[in-house]
Amino acid sequence: MIKLRDDKDLRYDQLLKEAIIYFKKHPIFHKIFTGFQKKYESLGHLGGTVVLHHLTKDEKLQLSGFFQKDFYENKTVTISMNRMEKALKSSKFELLDWMDILESYFGQKIIWKQEVLQRENEKQKVFFNKILKEIKFDIVKEWLYNRINEKSTIYQRLQKEYKDHPAQLKVLLKHIEHGITKLPVFCTKKERLAVYAAQVTGDPHFFDSNTFAELLLFDFITYHFHTNNEEGLSEIEYRNLQYYTAGIIRDDLSNYVTVYGIHAKDKRGMLHLGLEGFSDKKEPVLLPLYTLSNLNDIYGDKEIYILENPSVFSWLCEKYPDKSFVCTNGQLRFSAFLLLDQLSMTSKLFYAGDYDPEGLLIAQKLKLRYKERLTLWNYSIDLYEQNLSDVKINERRLKQLDQIYIEELQEIKEDMKCQKKATYQESMLESYEL
Repeated sequence: MIKLRDDKDLRYDQLLKEAIIYFKKHPIFHKIFTGFQKKYESLGHLGGTVVLHHLTKDEKLQLSGFFQKDFYENKTVTISMNRMEKALKSSKFELLDWMDILESYFGQKIIWKQEVLQRENEKQKVFFNKILKEIKFDIVKEWLYNRINEKSTIYQRLQKEYKDHPAQLKVLLKHIEHGITKLPVFCTKKERLAVYAAQVTGDPHFFDSNTFAELLLFDFITYHFHTNNEEGLSEIEYRNLQYYTAGIIRDDLSNYVTVYGIHAKDKRGMLHLGLEGFSDKKEPVLLPLYTLSNLNDIYGDKEIYILENPSVFSWLCEKYPDKSFVCTNGQLRFSAFLLLDQLSMTSKLFYAGDYDPEGLLIAQKLKLRYKERLTLWNYSIDLYEQNLSDVKINERRLKQLDQIYIEELQEIKEDMKCQKKATYQESMLESYEL
């Protein structure tokens, strides 16, 4: 039998119209057709089966009329495409094609999902290729090309943004390129993040934390400058380090380190009078990242003592007014590393902190960074056990000790696992005699 599949064939068109009227008159076919529509979208061809549940008497009657079979006793009915074809051939619509019927019924072309996906992928590929061609700055092009080619996490985010807001993404990437070309480090200067954002985009909040723009900028900086978090910095401090490498200062006031007896020169090579004033007065001073970024040749005594706790730091400053001290105030901020990096070039560093999991981790970070230039000061089992507090260390905190691996801290680490108690600097002041 020859199928009459010609859009100009009036007989075929008329028959198709009649078929649609018939099938829409009987609601059961909406369930069947919807099922086979989904099958086609999934398989790419008409096939498989559709299972019908909880049918009413009317629906069973409608099925029986078309398929010439009594379904009255059936709790569920399974309709195969093969059965559909046989029923069609036995009806007045035998010349029609099921694909034509389904598409006319739904009033749209039914497309295989894989085909849709391929089309979208091709459109996406064209979009990003065009973006890459339009990028003029080579290091930006290299970064974006590699991120796309390696199908990185960043590329997955780009894909999502493309799907949701392609026009906005194009504008965003233009801003990112412009921003990268204007990174302060390329002009050998430092700039605050908000000021930099305003200069390159007109919006001081454009690169605010947790925005997609900030994610892209940070990813480029990580990619291009190859700065690794070898010291185990916190997430925030690692980001500060990364940005600083690119000439961008984040959190320039609250990110600080406390010093005593420390000197430096300004950008002109002159002694920093502010620091000199505090040194003359024998007073400590808080050095924020804002100030540190404008200092050169930072130096102190030949031996510089670094303390975790402010109270111990103050006690030592009063007891030894002619020495140099640094206080990290607990967890290490980027400002502390920036300061110690310079001090370690001219002075021997000594570090003392609490005997608890967090304190040992800080000690390890500093030792790994400064190696033979830094001595772990007053770290021994005897001092630990002689000054044990009543503070119990819970299992969650004790678990952090598994991260301690340098040889100098192994005995203390194992003893702490047994004792499950902390020793604090404040209880062992007399041990810090110079």
